[in-house]
Amino acid sequence: MLKKHELTEFERGEIIGLWKGGHSERNISEILDFPKTTIHDTIMDYKNSEKISAASRSGRPPKLAERDIRRIVRIVKEDRQQSLDEITKKFNDGLPSSVCNSTIKHILHSEGYFGRAGKRKPFVSEANRKKRMMHTTESGVNHMKNMMLIA
Repeated sequence: MLKKHELTEFERGEIIGLWKGGHSERNISEILDFPKTTIHDTIMDYKNSEKISAASRSGRPPKLAERDIRRIVRIVKEDRQQSLDEITKKFNDGLPSSVCNSTIKHILHSEGYFGRAGKRKPFVSEANRKKRMMHTTESGVNHMKNMMLIA
């Protein structure tokens, strides 16, 4: 079953525009590929309130603004090896009210940052890469010879 989603203002505008243009609810449903009940409810809401926008939803407002979220991401990008406590402490230093670790973790997860940070690898020059390759092939050959002697 598909997840229900709120109609955008553009989609609501299309429905109202077609309705005002003389199309029936069934015809609008076929044109826009929305259920007839959605079309009917949208038209009835428009008739009652003369507004195309959806009603505002209740709920707790977010604690952090978009600017704060960008600041958290910037703190993380500076040093990917820092702990969650360090990130929270750095973020709370510039705020009048503090934010807990779980809020920071939730924001980081929503931005695609999880508890895995890649370590920086040392640069391996071309000469060292060849030496390493020679060592692994020699040790592999020696290992195979030892396996044949055991068998």
